[in-house]
Amino acid sequence: MFFALSKILWFVVQPLNLITLLVIGSVLASWRGKSRTARWTAILAMLGLVAPIALPIEPWILAPLETRFSRPNPMPQNVDGILLLGGAQRPSLTQYWKEPELNASAETLTTFAALARQYPNAKLVFSGGSGDILRQQLSEEHTVRLFFKQQGLDDARVLYENKSRNTYENAVFTQRLVQPSQGQTWLMITNARTIPRAMGIFRKLGWDVVPIPADHSVVPVGDWLPTLNLTNAFAQINEGLHEWLGMIAYYMSGKSDTLFPAP
Repeated sequence: MFFALSKILWFVVQPLNLITLLVIGSVLASWRGKSRTARWTAILAMLGLVAPIALPIEPWILAPLETRFSRPNPMPQNVDGILLLGGAQRPSLTQYWKEPELNASAETLTTFAALARQYPNAKLVFSGGSGDILRQQLSEEHTVRLFFKQQGLDDARVLYENKSRNTYENAVFTQRLVQPSQGQTWLMITNARTIPRAMGIFRKLGWDVVPIPADHSVVPVGDWLPTLNLTNAFAQINEGLHEWLGMIAYYMSGKSDTLFPAP
């Protein structure tokens, strides 16, 4: 129920979807002769489109998430296991093209492969099923297996958890699968913006993992310049907003130990 409800609510509150609803509302209000309502909804839609050009919304939303945790320096000498959370895979495209199709979070996979070589004795685990509410039969596992084979990583070293649909299920199902012992050192890899939410979940479950953030989206410092690339701007705003709302939802539903997890 939580999975389905989160997908439906997220569809409604995405910025571009809200702007689309405002445009539709403006047209309907104009058609019904409500010119004042039509004018104000059109103005709100226009402001929503212009805001990412005029304001550094992406760094405002993403930088606090991506800088919350950092990789340990130095890295641990001994590592018992390395866990990669799904999210970088595009299962439907992989199924069609018979090639490992990845999205912008592909760095999580390359980071996992590099750490697997750095710690040859560590247990390797991938966790990811299908996050698509309409196509549950398409698992991220297939894409990952193809990618590892393509990159020369021994697939026999990797243990796969392929039933999870979100980050909470990643943690719960993987913990049941590997049954980590107290005192073991486990590295947990996911994109940088998701690390705070994931850490809250793992801590709630009593699994003390070491966060390895990858796939950063913004530079948190420096001069900001206006952008005309609205596609990229809204994509980043969606990613950041999704995480903030997710942290609130996970905390309120008892799935995270705190609202905004910190080191």
